[in-house]
Amino acid sequence: MAASLTANAIAAVNGGDLNLKPVVQVLDVGLMSAAQERYRMLVSDGAATQQALLAMQLNGLVKAEKVKKGSVVQLLEYISSTVQGRRIIIVLNMQTLVMECEIIGNPNLPPDAVQITLQASSNNNFGNSSGASLNRAGIVSSSGTNSSNNVQSFHPTVQPSYKPPPNYKNRGAIMKNEAPARIIPIAALNPYQGRWAIKARVTAKGELRRYNNARGDGKVFSFDLLDSDGGEIRATCFNAVVDRFYEIVDVGKVYTISKGTLKPARKSFNHLNNEWEIFLESTSTVDLCPNEDNSIPTQQFNFRPISEIENAENNSIVDIIGIVTSINPSVTILRKNGMETQRRILNMKDVSGRSVELTLWGDFCNREGRQLQEMLDSGVFPILAVKAGKVNDFSGKSVGTISSTQLYIDPNSSEAHSLRVWFDGGGKNAASQSISRDAMPELSRNDIRKKVSQIKHEGLGRGDKPDWVTVKATISFIKTDTFCYTACPIMIGDRRCSKKVTRLATGNYCCDRCDKEFEECDYRYLLQAQVQDHTGLTWVTAFQESGEEILGCSAKELYMLKYEENDDTRFGEIIRRSLFQQYLFKLKIKEELFGDEQRVKITVIKAEKVNPSTESRHLLQDLIFKHSA
Repeated sequence: MAASLTANAIAAVNGGDLNLKPVVQVLDVGLMSAAQERYRMLVSDGAATQQALLAMQLNGLVKAEKVKKGSVVQLLEYISSTVQGRRIIIVLNMQTLVMECEIIGNPNLPPDAVQITLQASSNNNFGNSSGASLNRAGIVSSSGTNSSNNVQSFHPTVQPSYKPPPNYKNRGAIMKNEAPARIIPIAALNPYQGRWAIKARVTAKGELRRYNNARGDGKVFSFDLLDSDGGEIRATCFNAVVDRFYEIVDVGKVYTISKGTLKPARKSFNHLNNEWEIFLESTSTVDLCPNEDNSIPTQQFNFRPISEIENAENNSIVDIIGIVTSINPSVTILRKNGMETQRRILNMKDVSGRSVELTLWGDFCNREGRQLQEMLDSGVFPILAVKAGKVNDFSGKSVGTISSTQLYIDPNSSEAHSLRVWFDGGGKNAASQSISRDAMPELSRNDIRKKVSQIKHEGLGRGDKPDWVTVKATISFIKTDTFCYTACPIMIGDRRCSKKVTRLATGNYCCDRCDKEFEECDYRYLLQAQVQDHTGLTWVTAFQESGEEILGCSAKELYMLKYEENDDTRFGEIIRRSLFQQYLFKLKIKEELFGDEQRVKITVIKAEKVNPSTESRHLLQDLIFKHSA
């Protein structure tokens, strides 16, 4: 079989001709790096040779042996780039014309290319395969094969010498930079490209976060991108770049992005299947594509059965899909940084015979969580797909949401359809084993009952970690002079700043954390109350949600009554109706430093009026347990 290579193809490609689509021969192919699974080739046009790097989406051709030593291929999409001072062709798309044949022509390697090949052969298993040797010209050939026979068997078609494209002829290097960057697949991005552009859909957008370090204050946000070839990458913006792009980047829309710096992805924060991450700069461009590109999917999943989560590493990121079988009410949690957030726990099962707890945090509780609750209350068991959930191994395995998590209720996918058929066909009643801790009602979880006197006598809160207990007690006194504070209303991601603000002489309010002024502020509870039972009394602090549970109204309403409307009668009624009411207080107890003094701080996480029926069952179970012991 005769095969013809494109004469002067190497010079043409290195000169910038991207429309030539040359036919070349593969002299050798092998792994450049096993860890990154990137393949490098040595290609020839019959005279000159050049190193080439395959885009990751072409790895399957090498694995299936559709591209191997001796193959004749046509380069359909490619770019020529400089890597560590040497030219290299990055192949984005190609097709195999001849699977395998003898070496065509008499290709020669320049000295530096020989050095690259020898180094790759020894370090990366590139070339020097079994039964192969390197001849004097630097060409890898099978032992016993004569290069002169190769010339006689194949006769390359002589084509005209390469000429630069007319747009750049005699225009110098400046005109090369004026050409628009060519769109390439995300999988082909690498730090050595001078000019590039990608077309991709935004699949996730992180919250705007503020930080403070030795360099000062700053802000950052990231968003995830997916292109038509299935390539994924994260783009990150800092400070002034945040101001340019945060408002224009929307989930689900397609953008053309160029002029950014590629750096190694920080795998502790970045779960995407890409070794690089884009850092956008002042010169970067993010342009919305006006026409919808249906070739780019809205999302890409890599679902794992729930049974596999049991063996997943802690803090690993996974995609799961299952039927939601139960969901607990949303509760308020106080984070370590003092910020309050919402938490809601649900259970989901799949065909693997396992179930798992999914913990929703923040806005997920009131957005998707509320929708799921309404569906379950109406007798519908929804399908939930979780993109980028985080595995937790505390007391079994569970999955939780993070800032980049996305939830899809009843998605239109083949996996969801199969799951629904299974569930309706008998899976609903099929037994499933939980890989999480034993399922129990939210209100009884970690429900360690203590009396007021035990807080002091047992030294609760004085250890390295806070103590979490439940106390049944009555409110005997509430401080009314300082029951709330003026707070910053600015949203930071999915929650309010809520830091204390100061009032300026102009009448406006100022937040030192956000460094902004505003006319209206928020009001948040900082309630000091005295609670007691038959064993003693103690002071507790109730913040926003727990304050509303105790007083039955918002901090702003109570503030307006006292200071704006001067309605002391109504104000007094609200306070008095909360006194001498019996509550179940969920408390966080921790010793903190106030000035030079260590004090035990008791914070009310949740306050519920005692339900006589529920409390009677608890007392009965307590009696049975003590009698059996």
